[in-house]
Amino acid sequence: MEFLRFIFSSFWVWAGFLVLVAVVLNGAAELVKACKQNRKVAVYTMGGVRRVEIENATRGDTAAAMRGQQEEGGLNDE
Repeated sequence: MEFLRFIFSSFWVWAGFLVLVAVVLNGAAELVKACKQNRKVAVYTMGGVRRVEIENATRGDTAAAMRGQQEEGGLNDE
């Protein structure tokens, strides 16, 4: 109760507290966003060349994409 009384004791203390809470919550949201890695996969063909783009890919993702391309005959081993 004493904490609330202090927060509402003046406009500037209240405004400062709101800014502090906003900064902390924004930092927490950015941290969650950084931990949650969304993968975006785009596959398209132009002029007989197939292109695969994977954003935020792991090594396993790229290896699986390469294996898939070799199985479909999209890559030539020369």
